[in-house]
Amino acid sequence: MAIVAENLALSTHELRLRKSGLDECRRITKKYGTSFYFATQFFPAEVREGIYAIYAFARIPDEIVDDPSLTDNDEAIARLNEWAERWRRAMRSGVSDDPVLNFIAVQFAKHQIPIEDCEAFLNSMFMDEAKFAYENYGELEDYMYGSAGVIGLMVTRVVGYSSDAAFEYAKKLGYAFQLTNFLRDIREDYDELGRVYMPQQEMARFGLTNSDIALRNRDDRFVEFMKFQIERNRQVYNEALPGIKMLHWRGRLAVRVSYVLYKAILGEIERANYNVFAGRVRTNRQQKIYLSLKALAGVYE
Repeated sequence: MAIVAENLALSTHELRLRKSGLDECRRITKKYGTSFYFATQFFPAEVREGIYAIYAFARIPDEIVDDPSLTDNDEAIARLNEWAERWRRAMRSGVSDDPVLNFIAVQFAKHQIPIEDCEAFLNSMFMDEAKFAYENYGELEDYMYGSAGVIGLMVTRVVGYSSDAAFEYAKKLGYAFQLTNFLRDIREDYDELGRVYMPQQEMARFGLTNSDIALRNRDDRFVEFMKFQIERNRQVYNEALPGIKMLHWRGRLAVRVSYVLYKAILGEIERANYNVFAGRVRTNRQQKIYLSLKALAGVYE
């Protein structure tokens, strides 16, 4: 009833603007996050709208900093600044003529997403234009707080939760997802963006340097390094797992599905003999359906 009353209070223009924004945020999610989009279909419609807004908020600036055609860092930073300022104006006023920014502002206000979490994310995007390698895992974790941890905090607010302790677990789950992306995108991040998210000290421990990534050396050193990374990544997933039961029932299943789909990518890397240089490792639709059924049954492995 509250949604109906809200819609009745909106003008035809506002309704069209919101529908256009929703449609575009959904399209962005479906285009760039295939596994994530699949999992969002397990959210009820109202929750799904908030999730699409979060994904679009994160993806648009991420696409700016990851655009390989922008060889000039100053141009990428200028574009990112321009988008961030437009987003800030939309958040301050609560509306925007841009359908996507308008939808994001409305959803973020509805779910009381803190502005400082959003700014932390944007700070990590700016960091991508200034920092291209990380000395140790602690440095990487600082980056991941903004790039992924706060996204987990935002999603928790949209889904709902039974305990404030859920936020710490959500942050950890964001780290787990991000680490999985880093592992499967090692080649792409280096070749297209000149970035290495693998901690330099850990690479050195296995006798590796950035040159090995450039040369796509999948030798015994690299295999052992990937085994170490995957083991830690799985540990982070395990540390995040208790938080799922703290989420509201209406969104718990979708988060379960996201959990098993992303974690399964690690198994696909292993099945590919750790050859992340050959192409992007992913699960197919049949695997997604099978894993989703496991998630429904409460099986997370």
